[in-house]
Amino acid sequence: MRENSEAKAGEARDSGKEPLADLAPRRGREVVIRDGEVRLRASRSRGSGAFAFPPATICPETGQADMEPFETEGRGTLYSHSTVHVSAAREVPYTIGYVDFPCGLRVLALVKGELPEGADCDLPVVLRADEEDWWVEAPSGGVSS
Repeated sequence: MRENSEAKAGEARDSGKEPLADLAPRRGREVVIRDGEVRLRASRSRGSGAFAFPPATICPETGQADMEPFETEGRGTLYSHSTVHVSAAREVPYTIGYVDFPCGLRVLALVKGELPEGADCDLPVVLRADEEDWWVEAPSGGVSS
C-alpha cells in the first residue's frame, strides 16, 4: 500500500465516494408560491449582500455567519442553456440553463417546454413548480410544463 493516497495515471482510485448526479432531485422545498408567483428560497448576506442558493448560513464571499432568508422574483433571464443528451441520472434529452434574477442571483435550472425558434441568450423565463420540483420555461406562446 502506498503512503500517498494519490493514484498514478491509469490506475483506479477507490475513494468510496459516489459520483454526483446531474440535477438530482432536490431535497426539501426550495420554492414558495406567493401571490400566485413561484419564487426560490435563497439567502442573502447582511454584510456583503452576496446571495446563496440553496440557502446557506455562511456567506460564500466573507465567511461570516450573517445570511438571512431571501426570496427571488418569479421571473428571470436565461443567460445560457444547453441540451443534455447523455445522463446516468435522468431521461434524456433535457435542457439546463443559467438563469439570472433581477436581484443579481444566478442559478442553474432545468428548462422545460419548447424554447422559441432560434432562442438565444437573454430569453425571459418564469419559474414554475409542482409538488416534486421546480424549473423555468419561456412565458406563454405554446410552452407547456
